[in-house]
Amino acid sequence: MTDSRADSTLNYVAHRFEADWAVAPGSLIQTELDALEYSQADVAARTNISTKHFNQLINGHVPLSPDIAVALERVLDIPAEMLLQMDASWQADKVRRTSVSVLAGMQHWVAKFPQRALQEYRVVDFSATASAQVEALLRFFRVADEKSFDRIFLAPQVNYRRSQKFTVDPYATALWRRLAEVQADMLVNDAADYDASALRAAAQHLPALSRLPVGEGFRTAQSMLSRAGVLLVFVPEIDETRISGATWWHTPSHPIIALTGRYRFVDAFWFTLIHEVAHVLLHPKRATFLHFERSKHVEDNADQQETAADAFASETFFTDRQRCELVLLSTKADVEAFARKTNVSNGIVAGQFGHYTGNWSRFGKLRESVDLAAAILGQPPAT
Repeated sequence: MTDSRADSTLNYVAHRFEADWAVAPGSLIQTELDALEYSQADVAARTNISTKHFNQLINGHVPLSPDIAVALERVLDIPAEMLLQMDASWQADKVRRTSVSVLAGMQHWVAKFPQRALQEYRVVDFSATASAQVEALLRFFRVADEKSFDRIFLAPQVNYRRSQKFTVDPYATALWRRLAEVQADMLVNDAADYDASALRAAAQHLPALSRLPVGEGFRTAQSMLSRAGVLLVFVPEIDETRISGATWWHTPSHPIIALTGRYRFVDAFWFTLIHEVAHVLLHPKRATFLHFERSKHVEDNADQQETAADAFASETFFTDRQRCELVLLSTKADVEAFARKTNVSNGIVAGQFGHYTGNWSRFGKLRESVDLAAAILGQPPAT
């Protein structure tokens, strides 16, 4: 099978032109001096600066200040803005060149991330130099250095709903989160500002979407939530993340809900979505501080806010009276009739029956299991 990720919007590709050279403003100034047959001492006197400082400026050893740029504009008729822009480019280029060795020494940092995912999502070009690889990863995460990355992405700010049996890889998790943010950035311009009332109303319509093919249902949910200011994205699970969904505030007016195909069961996917909606509604701008030590895992079951989000999701699917009916279902026909009556999929009924009764086998075959990445994105998941 051909891997369609090469053409997928899930890819992060930074299209940018950056010249690998810069011209010091001193070269332009010297050219103008030669044309006017002025010496450096002449211009230094005319601009009221020392000859030594002017010589250092010509040779690019000191930065050009705005007041000297304006003085040179008066003497040489070179626009001050042009000189300042040239100097800014020159100074930035000098810093970049001197930082190459520092970046090359950070190759160990790149190695902490899942290499296959970095390549498949085009985050890093592994044919590039070591410093270029580090530079690309810093730009992807929008951080200046490794310490900034640790502060923003490893000090946990996202409330992950996790499998309780395993530890997680913090670097793979950070990569997944950032990929979700990249997808959300593509939606933000068309989204309304966050409106809690609109989101609460939209949440009541989500269970009915479970009756649609999951790809169509997801796109409909994405549109509905966008009108409430919520950015809903799907990013396939990356190995060692074990994430089914996450919620965080990307901007003051736009929370992100990001989902994966962790469990493959469509009913679990819809439950996770409404669980994440609950976090937005019940715990605004919440930051959960997680520990990424590989010897530990997060005890979400002990978290009252997680329990509240689960309760919200359950109550969104069925009323108390309906749940009393649910646990008494005994045949496939009963499940199908109950699903029609409550306007949800058979899988939702079967999944909730298993949850409340502990009997997952009775209607287990009614729980639809699909490759969610293929169904929603039309592609296999990255690993």
